[in-house]
Amino acid sequence: MLAHDSALGGLVVSDTPWAVLSELDLGDGHHPALLDEVLVALPDTTVQLEVKNWPGGPGFEPDHRLALEAAERSRPGDVVTGFNPESLAAVRRTFPNVSTGLCIPAGVDLAAAIEFCSEAGHEVLVADFSLIDGEINAPVDVYPWTVNDLSRARELVEWGVAGIITDDPGLIATLRRDI
Repeated sequence: MLAHDSALGGLVVSDTPWAVLSELDLGDGHHPALLDEVLVALPDTTVQLEVKNWPGGPGFEPDHRLALEAAERSRPGDVVTGFNPESLAAVRRTFPNVSTGLCIPAGVDLAAAIEFCSEAGHEVLVADFSLIDGEINAPVDVYPWTVNDLSRARELVEWGVAGIITDDPGLIATLRRDI
């Protein structure tokens, strides 16, 4: 199932059966979706499949099962990302042809994270946008998150990011039309 946060509608996603989650009303008649449904609905769109699997977090899986399932379902061009380097390493070992990417929060050294990604074989670094303060010249694609300001997005694009992660794709799409 797809969910950004560990709880949805007051329910802990990892502790709640799909039969219950599938009935949640997310507003305007929308309901949660399964990954397979989304991939079928977006056949020509590459996606980043961010796996939430952090030690101590809800639903943590030391065997990295969800990351491996996401990798198994991924299509050429899709990228499995996450904050847990061990989950990404499990994906790289099991599915060496699947693209992977590390997510990093504010406060992490950007240059060190780029070097780590490159050495680990990741193609992507998903970095908190505040870490990017100048031109990007990296052996991996850098995607800043979460950018909801058009002028900041324009600046990041000029500095060479590979793409923008946003809560407002309609706004950011206007930038794409301007380029």
